[in-house]
Amino acid sequence: LVGDLEYENKIVLEISDEDAAFILGKGGRTKEKIARVSGARIELYERSRTLEIMGPPEARARAKKYVQAVMAQRVGPVSIEDDGDSDLTVVFVPHEAVGFVTGSQGNFLRSIEEEWGTLMFFAKVASANSNSEKLMIFGELRARRGAELKVMSAIEHKKPGYYVLKGEDGMAESVRMSDRYEGDMLDADTDWDVDMIPFTSDDFSYALGSQGSTRRKLAKASGCILEYVGMVACIAGTREDRKRCRNYLSWLLKQRTGPVHVEHEGRTDVTALHVPPESVGFITGTRGETLRTIERNTGTFCFTSSSRDGESGRHETLLIFSHNSQARARAREEVEARLHDHAMIQRGGGGMGGPRGGGGGYDRHDRYDRYDDRRDDRRDRYYDDRRERDRYDDRHRDRYDERRRRDDDYDDHRDRRRRDDDYDDRNDRRRRDDYDRYDDRDRRDRDYRDSRHDDRRGRDYDHRR
Repeated sequence: LVGDLEYENKIVLEISDEDAAFILGKGGRTKEKIARVSGARIELYERSRTLEIMGPPEARARAKKYVQAVMAQRVGPVSIEDDGDSDLTVVFVPHEAVGFVTGSQGNFLRSIEEEWGTLMFFAKVASANSNSEKLMIFGELRARRGAELKVMSAIEHKKPGYYVLKGEDGMAESVRMSDRYEGDMLDADTDWDVDMIPFTSDDFSYALGSQGSTRRKLAKASGCILEYVGMVACIAGTREDRKRCRNYLSWLLKQRTGPVHVEHEGRTDVTALHVPPESVGFITGTRGETLRTIERNTGTFCFTSSSRDGESGRHETLLIFSHNSQARARAREEVEARLHDHAMIQRGGGGMGGPRGGGGGYDRHDRYDRYDDRRDDRRDRYYDDRRERDRYDDRHRDRYDERRRRDDDYDDHRDRRRRDDDYDDRNDRRRRDDYDRYDDRDRRDRDYRDSRHDDRRGRDYDHRR
């Protein structure tokens, strides 16, 4: 940093060429990240080597601090003063897990920054524990908590027992949160907090889903932060968001053993849609795949709840849950479109598995198709569990695979050199053999010429005599 000037509505920083390239980043990503996290507008002028920061005073101050921290990383470790900043969360990372959390070329940290909209880097805190390296997370409160829990999940996977506290029976009970710095402490009257729900081994793999799909679905539908640290679900957000997420998680786990009935009257986060009995199997699809597709497309949590109506007889109610009313509306449109398609198929005389000519009957087997995707399947459960345990090790396996590929390439190159050397040796032997044959032929020709010459001289001598 060469110098800076502060005006009424902007800050102008004079920077060097090296700092300009470092702030800009690959494709301008670093500059965009600083602007997104700080809430300020940043313009970099390379010819004049100046950086302009515009926006509200708080946003400009945050952007200037972030820019200075990023430039300091170019020359060495960053030192952060604990001055009560309200935009900073510090995570204590064990030394043996620092490289694991950073990832190859910093890719893991960059992925968390992209997911939560934060600015993260390792630094030294000058006010306390200056000899310890800490992970700095800058951003809004919700973004910082989400990134913090994601990092804690990775550390617990690398070093089991670092965060998870177990009871006398050896089962996980809660998670030890990192110490809060002054600016990161919440007021007593705020409703922001972190709830913790321990899992059994069966419930954990079921609530996680394939590659974490079920966890992401519940988090998006509830509008809450949901991360699994070890065998404990950490739910972060406001009191209303946490209650909604706990309800969704409880209903999900109950569906593992059978159908669930929910009293949805009076709730503001649900849209109820009555589905004809003959169309339930068509809506849910094989093993619930159709309903899961609707959930992924709309960011909702959907399942059927059986009920009885004295007038209409037995019917099925599809419950669409989400904190976002627009997401629920999109999900309802997709379901109604599929109901219309099924009605057209029935009127066309086809069938979706019903009696011939009956237009797609609905039997007791179809009725339970919607629960197949949430049934206790041992193979899927242990497969997903292995995928979850191995998801961070993939980076190391990729590195080892790359090393093996380089070794294989070296072996192939060495084999080719050997084949080339053998080929050269064979050519040399052929050339030597050719030379030997030529020499033999020349000697025979000379001997033949000499013998003819001697014969001619003998005849001449005899003639003279």
